[in-house]
Amino acid sequence: MKLFLKTACLVVVTVTLTGCFNGSSSDRSPRPDPSVDFTAFVKTQIENTDNTREAVQINKQEFSFNDQNNEQAFDDLFMQ
Repeated sequence: MKLFLKTACLVVVTVTLTGCFNGSSSDRSPRPDPSVDFTAFVKTQIENTDNTREAVQINKQEFSFNDQNNEQAFDDLFMQ
């Protein structure tokens, strides 16, 4: 009986620990694009407006806003 209990516990521990290792180090899925300057991205999108244009994918895109202290960052888009 003790041998059965020890074996059962060993199996449970082994199965539990196996679930902890999901193999993420060998994941070959593509990484997200490097950081994109938000100001440059917005200006490019506004310059490229068209009714038949396809939507731009922004999922998994990491934006950086380099103009946080620049209150005039988008003035050239809306000034006439």
